[in-house]
Amino acid sequence: MTSTVRVVRPIDLDASMLASMLGEPLIPVEHVTSPSILIDGRFHEAASRWLRRKYLLRPVDGTVNSHASRLARYISYLRNERGLNHPEERHADLFVATDDDVRAFYRALQFNQDTAVSSATWRAQLSTLKQIHEFLQEAYGVPLPFRLTTFINPVGMKVTTASELRARTRQGSSGVPVTPGYAELLVQGALRIDRDGHQTQSKVVDRDAALVSLGLATGMRHQTLATITTYEIPEITSRPFTSVRVPDFITKGDAGGEALAFAHRLRPVHDYLNGARAEHIEEHAFYRPEKPIRISAADGDRWSTVIEGRERTFRWTETDGATRRRLVNPDGSTPIVWLNAYQPVPLSYDQVGSITTDARNWTRQHVHEDFPARFRTHDLRHTYATHLTVCIFKQAVAPHVHPDVADAFVPVRLADAVEITKLSLGHASDSSTRLYVQHAHNFLHIPLEEFLGGQ
Repeated sequence: MTSTVRVVRPIDLDASMLASMLGEPLIPVEHVTSPSILIDGRFHEAASRWLRRKYLLRPVDGTVNSHASRLARYISYLRNERGLNHPEERHADLFVATDDDVRAFYRALQFNQDTAVSSATWRAQLSTLKQIHEFLQEAYGVPLPFRLTTFINPVGMKVTTASELRARTRQGSSGVPVTPGYAELLVQGALRIDRDGHQTQSKVVDRDAALVSLGLATGMRHQTLATITTYEIPEITSRPFTSVRVPDFITKGDAGGEALAFAHRLRPVHDYLNGARAEHIEEHAFYRPEKPIRISAADGDRWSTVIEGRERTFRWTETDGATRRRLVNPDGSTPIVWLNAYQPVPLSYDQVGSITTDARNWTRQHVHEDFPARFRTHDLRHTYATHLTVCIFKQAVAPHVHPDVADAFVPVRLADAVEITKLSLGHASDSSTRLYVQHAHNFLHIPLEEFLGGQ
């Protein structure tokens, strides 16, 4: 018998209006504000309880709704494809899933041509799967149906990963990492400075150069780069490397991880924040998104807002893009870094991608015609990964990390540097990182000073 599994989302309730319609006071019951899972019209207690806890810890609709949809998909597979559909919850689906059931689900979403999803989608699905089973183990004593690997990353954080269920390995990569010299030419192109040193006047040159520089500095994925906030930008330091906290699915609880950043490439970012961006906000009207969320306080790790009279605090690394676009600073501006040239509103995902394309085309036309014709925003990440691997291999990073982990940054072989680079990229496996650093050996002849901005 096929089970119907669906997500039920909460409905806004106006208690005073309902009481007025009924003509009598309402019975005092708790109004559930998180989504729930229904199996053939009956609430799935454990799944709904986990979603409620997730929402109470971080009441961001987009995130908890995404978890709910992925959880419903997983339960539906267990019941309808694996036959785990006993009428009693404690003898069905999540409670009785075995290692074989989880692996079958993994194969279906990664290797079955009819049902396979992208690697990124599977990573999100795996995050939900991992968290719900950890909850079942904690709350109900249900053994995990997969093996977790625990290790300490180079910044001393304990992390866990279901490494045997990692996203499928791609067979190749079309990434185009460029040398430090070409990276500088791209920033020059973003500034619209031609080969003769003449600059074309434009309202967006400082912003475009800052975005390209931040991508080269941190290797952020496109979606992260598009909604990064001013609070998350690292301060400039005299050292060649600093760190930035970015979303990282292999970190327990999706709390984010520390990534190394090239400090010299942050200067254009701060020039934009303190110059053109600040002036742009001062000259124009406040930001008015749909359903705004007012920030009451924020720092580089967390932000707070007042919900129903109570101040709630959330981590930036757990805040999705849709929520970030609804945030409004105490001064009425948006916290997102990249603004439209005419109104101080955040750029869209596609607009962020076009900045790298425009800078690339301008560079080819006015600076150096041999600059790679297919360079894109994701290649900023490829370039970052390659440069970082070379710097680790040449032992430029070791003096700037905690002494307890410095030995990890003294690799004997180039391949050893991959283990460290993958943590800054947020990868669970070496194979994913190898796609980014497969050209690193071609960069070894370049003087180390070029990677570090001439330091």
